[in-house]
Amino acid sequence: MPNDLIFSPGVDLITEKVAVVMQDRPVIGMSAWLSDALTSAKASARDVQLVTPKHSRLTWPVRSSLFKGAYSKWVVTGDDGEYFDGLNGVRLKWNGELFLARSTATRGQPTSDLHPDFVVQEDLFGQLQFTVRVRHKPVDSLMLGEIADRLFTATTGSGPAGWSTSEPVTQPWSREALTEYCRDRAPSPTWLILSGQPGAEFRPAVGTLDVRRVESGVDETLTLAVSQPGMDFPNVNKVGEWIDEVADRLELISAMVIGSNGEADGTYLPRFVGMGSPIGMAAGNEAVREHGIQKLVSLEGSNRALAIGPAHAPAVWYPIGDGRNPRDWDTYAKLVKSLVPAEAIAGKA
Repeated sequence: MPNDLIFSPGVDLITEKVAVVMQDRPVIGMSAWLSDALTSAKASARDVQLVTPKHSRLTWPVRSSLFKGAYSKWVVTGDDGEYFDGLNGVRLKWNGELFLARSTATRGQPTSDLHPDFVVQEDLFGQLQFTVRVRHKPVDSLMLGEIADRLFTATTGSGPAGWSTSEPVTQPWSREALTEYCRDRAPSPTWLILSGQPGAEFRPAVGTLDVRRVESGVDETLTLAVSQPGMDFPNVNKVGEWIDEVADRLELISAMVIGSNGEADGTYLPRFVGMGSPIGMAAGNEAVREHGIQKLVSLEGSNRALAIGPAHAPAVWYPIGDGRNPRDWDTYAKLVKSLVPAEAIAGKA
């Protein structure tokens, strides 16, 4: 159970809407105190605003997990003492309750208000980002972690080095130990951090694993960020082969692969890194059972769609782009609209 927010050791200020966490560290990971702050804030219906100097870097678990709320922000202090958003560069101000964007309207027209520290030109490195969900039958013999083993090995050259509930990662990689830990926590969900192997022969990588019971089984959702040499990404067909290998062994529910940018070590500075762009996505066994394989391989914009996985339980891989063209989001949007019709979305609202 998380601490009451007022007792969370990482929280410096609490208002009606946010919990403010102030840190001055070279690298800010999802430490135990930051994880507790995030969990405690959620339990009290608040978002987290993280305040750092401009030299601080964030790890993938922090960047991908901390800023999902409406008021969540990475608040960065510039050289001029002003604040800006570390994810989009917009200048921020404190209004007494939270940090929010400064007014950028001129005669009713919005104007750009980016902080100069955010738009500094620096060399970047490519980063391959995966979000892949699989489902297991809830049997006593279930062993978690295969999806991590397979994707880490395919993309970095080795399976994960370790796992932990926070950063730095402390436990050596063991599917047995990971499974036992998740089983002891069930039916509560478990969120873990996975680290890639150190060493120049392996590509820097870090991931998160979310394990939770669902009505029809146990879901594992892996997010994985892998630094690339330079700015190049693997061919979309090669990425499709990796997703195919997962679908061959596990019940694939969904997959999304994006090309983005970051630092060589896989961390993130508060700098402009461009817009991530889709490489490909997959509709899993569940979608195939609902719509049929023929319909899914012939969706609008899916002229290169491929059936993947075993013939008795196929999934569909949709190649989209090279990870460098933001216009490929239009193709992604058409595919999602075809997979999830507007009336279905409206029905869930």
